[in-house]
Amino acid sequence: MDERWTPGPGDDRPIPPENPRPYPAGGPDPQDGAGAPGAPAGARPEHGPPEGAPPPEPRPSPYTLPSALTQPSGAQRSFAADSRGTPAGSGTPDPARSASGGYPAADFRAAPPSPADPPAPSGHGAPAPGPFPHDTARYGSGGYPAAGLGGAGHAAPGSPGPQDAARSASGGYPATDLGGAGYGSPGASAPAPHTPYPAPSRGHDAHRPAGDPESTASFAAVSAEPPGPARGPQGPSGPQAPYGSHGPGGPSDDGAGPRRRSRKGLIIGITSAVVVLALVGGGVSWYVLNMPKPEETADAFADAWNSEDYAAMAALATGDGLEDAFTGLDANLGIEEARIALDGVTADGDTATAPFTADLSLSNAGDWSYEGELPLVRVDGEWRVEFSPAVIHPELGEGQTLTRVNEWGERGAILAADGTRLDTPDASGSVAMLVGEVGEATEEALEDLGPAYEAGDPTGVTGFQRAYEEELAGTATTSIRVAEAGAEDAAADAENPVVVGEVEGSDGQDITTAIDPAVQAAAGQAIGGQSKPTALVAMRPSTGEVLAVANTPAGFNRAVEGQYPAGSTFKIVSYDALLSNGMTMDEGMDCPENAEVGGWDFKNAGDAEYGAQTVTEAFATSCNTALVQKVAEKLDSASLVSSAEKYGFNSELQTGLSAFDPVFPAPDSTTLLAASSLGQGQMLTSPLHMATVPAAVADGSWRSPVFVTDPETSGLPEPTPIANAESLQAMTRAVVTEGTAKDVGFTGEVHGKSGTAEYGTAEEGEDLPAHAWFVGYEGDVAFAVLVEDGESGSKAAAPLAKAFLDAL
Repeated sequence: MDERWTPGPGDDRPIPPENPRPYPAGGPDPQDGAGAPGAPAGARPEHGPPEGAPPPEPRPSPYTLPSALTQPSGAQRSFAADSRGTPAGSGTPDPARSASGGYPAADFRAAPPSPADPPAPSGHGAPAPGPFPHDTARYGSGGYPAAGLGGAGHAAPGSPGPQDAARSASGGYPATDLGGAGYGSPGASAPAPHTPYPAPSRGHDAHRPAGDPESTASFAAVSAEPPGPARGPQGPSGPQAPYGSHGPGGPSDDGAGPRRRSRKGLIIGITSAVVVLALVGGGVSWYVLNMPKPEETADAFADAWNSEDYAAMAALATGDGLEDAFTGLDANLGIEEARIALDGVTADGDTATAPFTADLSLSNAGDWSYEGELPLVRVDGEWRVEFSPAVIHPELGEGQTLTRVNEWGERGAILAADGTRLDTPDASGSVAMLVGEVGEATEEALEDLGPAYEAGDPTGVTGFQRAYEEELAGTATTSIRVAEAGAEDAAADAENPVVVGEVEGSDGQDITTAIDPAVQAAAGQAIGGQSKPTALVAMRPSTGEVLAVANTPAGFNRAVEGQYPAGSTFKIVSYDALLSNGMTMDEGMDCPENAEVGGWDFKNAGDAEYGAQTVTEAFATSCNTALVQKVAEKLDSASLVSSAEKYGFNSELQTGLSAFDPVFPAPDSTTLLAASSLGQGQMLTSPLHMATVPAAVADGSWRSPVFVTDPETSGLPEPTPIANAESLQAMTRAVVTEGTAKDVGFTGEVHGKSGTAEYGTAEEGEDLPAHAWFVGYEGDVAFAVLVEDGESGSKAAAPLAKAFLDAL
């Protein structure tokens, strides 16, 4: 007879090689018999329960590892039966037990099988074939199949099965029939069945739907049964009769057979080891991921270098002197910007290297690039840059630094508006003062000039030459040399200098001014014969460009740098303030000989008295008393200051030259307010600035004066609109036609305002000394004339203005 097992219909188990049948050769095949002795051949149990009976409990898949369960043995088995929730010997199953909750859903038997039960090698009560020749209940997937396990005893002595028929390679127990008290003991009664219906055989799986979990459960239930007496539904011969842990022929219940060793401790040990390994591995991983890295230090060092944060660099490095070394390098080379780019980091144990490229922008030289390397070392677990001068540049040794030696090219020229040169030896004194001088750099000047210069280098010292030194000088060809720290000057004269880099320089560029040679000549001609210090400035109202600057005598550029009270020329600003604060052009004014304001007695020049006047008449005759009364009535300190600032007072003139910036302090009393409205008090201005005032009236906007047009002057304020420009134009015209300048003899459409600015202190019984002013415009040329100690604007300054305009 074929001793090999072959799968039946619906059997999905793997076919083990060379596996003998688990039942005696020649015995009935469990696939063919009904499972009980005397059953007709080919009879099979019913596939379902009788009508009205409860369905059998579902059996778990044998491929599901059950909960850890140790097989009780000997006297412990009866206790195990009680501990499962079923009183020993009661035969009452615990309905709450399931395969997932400690015990399989199974039939708990209360009594062991009778020793008289005949063997049943085949049928539904017989074991299904197993994959291994020595373990008839074990199969290749691990775990235990659904089988009958005795609660307290084993099969009768002498039964075959030297191996453990219910244990699998993976440990644990299957969902199975568990006897309540044991079986195989002589004289024991048959156990009460859990259900009167037979467990389905493997053949039944063919009739189940695909994927039905019971298909594998039934396979497990049949395959777990070892050879032994067949038992019927109501007794030991039923198909569900349990065979204990070893089945028929297994060890007897006297404990003489091999005892099952608990795997619970093994599982706990393995689990604990896994947890420990996981914790250790996690800690190692955390440390590896969070341990300091040389890349972090190198990046931080480069970022600090780029920011010129030398203290931060020192904190990331070993050794001393880093901060001083980099500070000295900055001063020696004139570093305006550093751009350090790393090219990766290579680590080798406790050391690492970080190659870098340094791109340095040097003042008055350009950009210089070189390559270096940051050495890093791990100290107490932290990465640090191992500082030495070689960190700065690889050619540097201990005590060394870098310095620069410059060679200048050709200096740029200073040009007039028409392109002719102004910086010539035969230039007029006024032009020469504007152009300025070129001299040798002094030790004192080097601090302002920066590291691009050395003592003795050519540099502008006054005028445009100084103001535009950077453009005119160009960039020197710069040689970067190694020098001993503290002896950098010696590098320039070294016979065999160590040159590590060179930046090619460029010649200086020309600058173009707004000076118009024709207008400049007219200005010089107009004031050339003056015995008193005199200044004249002419500008273009539409652009703010300065067309001419003349001074006599030469030696002091009073036109640009002088400081004087404005006198009555400031009345242009004061009347603008009145018109902006409620006064109208039709409003009447009164011009008495004297007027007291704030306890101070004001009077007119020459003790003049004009009586009732219009606004224009009061302005044209320059009546002081009429003005101070209106100012006290309609203005306060803030409103007058606001009007003054629209004309450039209290602001910096963006000329590039050493120009005086006009000031108008806020008056702190009514008396000072009235005096300030007359261009006296604490206010100060210059001829250059006062030329912008009539220019603003002419154009309708105030503009800062502009000397140089190429390169374009940066930082200029936006033009300031003058809301009352049209009224002021009529008033300034009246000065020439019917006011203080009507006898000067101006021709053409000339507008102006005369002024006498008192200053100093007067001797008893004498008048204060005064400067003479006349400001105005004709067409697109505005001007300001100042004669120091001229006494009268209309008599000393206005005629010079006429001469200037006539010479154009």
